[in-house]
Amino acid sequence: MKRILSAEFKRAINIWFALGIFGVAFSICFDSWNDLIRHWENNVGTVHYIFANSAFGGMCREHLLPVFAAFPFAVSFIREKKSKAMPYIVLREGKRTYCTVKYVVNAVSGGVVIALGTALVLLLLIKFPMADSDYLDARIADAFHDWLAVHHPVQYCAVQIFLGFFRGMLWSGAALLVSVYIEDVFVVIVSPYVGSFVFTQLNRLLQIDNAYRLDNILTGRSVIHSSWSTVIIAFICTMLIVFVMGMIFVRKIVRGLGNGTIH
Repeated sequence: MKRILSAEFKRAINIWFALGIFGVAFSICFDSWNDLIRHWENNVGTVHYIFANSAFGGMCREHLLPVFAAFPFAVSFIREKKSKAMPYIVLREGKRTYCTVKYVVNAVSGGVVIALGTALVLLLLIKFPMADSDYLDARIADAFHDWLAVHHPVQYCAVQIFLGFFRGMLWSGAALLVSVYIEDVFVVIVSPYVGSFVFTQLNRLLQIDNAYRLDNILTGRSVIHSSWSTVIIAFICTMLIVFVMGMIFVRKIVRGLGNGTIH
């Protein structure tokens, strides 16, 4: 298990991993591109403004960003299947070990890509204050993690990175699951974009309270009780969904290898 886990993680650290990180940073920044350029030239603005603005109505951060979670490893199953390498790996490592490791490495690598992309933006914006000092003594609404940004900047950065990691795990796991049913690499990579859009619309159709919508929580639009409580809720919800998708993925592959529909 350790050997194949290490080998798969090494495979996941590739050029697409790096491109995914820069893509995430681009997605966060592009939603506020004009403001960011103006702030950079005039040395004004705050880090929190860029993140809150992209969370509030940014198409790139909401729908494009999840695509980059699938960059490093989501198409690895398709490639191994098409190259006929999968039967040899399964014979050596075992069906369940192969499936489990494949899913875990994919989910973690997707999460790391979003987390590092988020951290890169925070690093690039280090010249700006985290939040407007005019609000330090003011009572502000606890939305977009405003309070934490004003009073605990380091913790605010950690919250943004954690939420990014959870979101990356969710959508990279979803993309790998799609690859079991669809063998087109482009469709698999783009599936998080479609999935995030459908998920958002489904929440609206079901009229779920905006404060409790997982998509709002993971993008930082919703804060439940406190920022760290929100992180814990996001962690539990994400792990449950990732676990269920992982179970479906493993069961589908093991069954397909057993009856010969996957070879």
